[in-house]
Amino acid sequence: MSTPRILIISDEGPQTGTAGGLLLHRLLIDYPVDRLRVIARYVPTLGEPLPHVVYHPLTPPWQRFEKSRFNRLKRSLRAFGCVPTVSLARLDALVGDFQPEVVLCVMQHAAYYDTAARYARTRNLPLIVIVHDVNDDFEPVLPWAQATACRRDAAVYRQAGRRLCISPEMEAYCHERYGVTGDVLYPNRSPELDPLSLEKTETLRTTGQLTLGFAGNLGYGYGRELVRRIPNLRSTGSRLIIYSKPPGSDCRELGQATDCVELRGFRPAKEAWANIQRDCDAVWLPYPVLAAEFERLYRHHFPSKLTEYLALGLPVLVTGPSFATGVRWVLRHPEAAAVALDPTDQDITSILLRLRDDSALRANLARRALIDGDHDFSPARLVASFYQHLGETVHDFKAST
Repeated sequence: MSTPRILIISDEGPQTGTAGGLLLHRLLIDYPVDRLRVIARYVPTLGEPLPHVVYHPLTPPWQRFEKSRFNRLKRSLRAFGCVPTVSLARLDALVGDFQPEVVLCVMQHAAYYDTAARYARTRNLPLIVIVHDVNDDFEPVLPWAQATACRRDAAVYRQAGRRLCISPEMEAYCHERYGVTGDVLYPNRSPELDPLSLEKTETLRTTGQLTLGFAGNLGYGYGRELVRRIPNLRSTGSRLIIYSKPPGSDCRELGQATDCVELRGFRPAKEAWANIQRDCDAVWLPYPVLAAEFERLYRHHFPSKLTEYLALGLPVLVTGPSFATGVRWVLRHPEAAAVALDPTDQDITSILLRLRDDSALRANLARRALIDGDHDFSPARLVASFYQHLGETVHDFKAST
């Protein structure tokens, strides 16, 4: 399949400092640099950009209102077309002599995906959108603008020649909401992860004690759930190692439970995973049981940490409500991870003891995690699928015009 010239117009460009930017970075790290041009907000101040690729910063009009008390009003006016847009002449100047064949954007931050869709439409180019989140949760509007904002988002989604959703649940949600089907493109994990030999899972790092690892954001209720499980850690003699930015005020107890929790701070992903493989007996994805405000996020977004967990050569523990996408994936692959649905304290205690005492269980879980995880989250397979979507989008658009 050919490699078309891609113009990225997006809130997050490919870079390693944010979750969405990192996924783009991994998809495009080996793409020919002369066939990429990036126009984005974060350029390239967060993390590392793609080497030798041209990046241009873009700040849409009225952007300052996004950080003000008028942010909902600004987004509501956008829905009715009352907010100034980025001029096409300005975009043409940034594009220069690049001659794109396809426009790519992440459907995150309406000012950017509106701009991407309008540029593609007016310059007669195909559009590809990537959908990681339900944008309404991050860009809420006032009640009187909700229906109009949804129709405007639907127009962008329907315009796209390919709609790449982060999970089957996200695709189903967008299909129902916007009336057209999409494709699933799971988050792509690092290709640099090397699994432990399975024999190492049969022996606990500390005799008689289960050591669990957690890496990633403690927000969105994850930290609060870990706080709720401190008594379970203590009652089973378990230990939890966390690689993350310092806990917020809602989970500061994690820093106080030094008898069973160790906070090691944020580390680059490669270092964090290597340390977890060295020091931990299992990894834990703890969806909150009592966090209704995040229910829509859990129902549709796919946790990228799960794709990494499954490649470590360690047993994986997933706990939480049955509607969460990570839990649903495990239910479809029941041998790939230990799972507890809507767990009680007794459930958590029981599963921690089983993981501590059953070496064969740990080894079997680690083995199936590698097999089933590679089936859905192989970096090579996901990148090849993305390239295929690119080529087919350009081919289909040219055939139809």
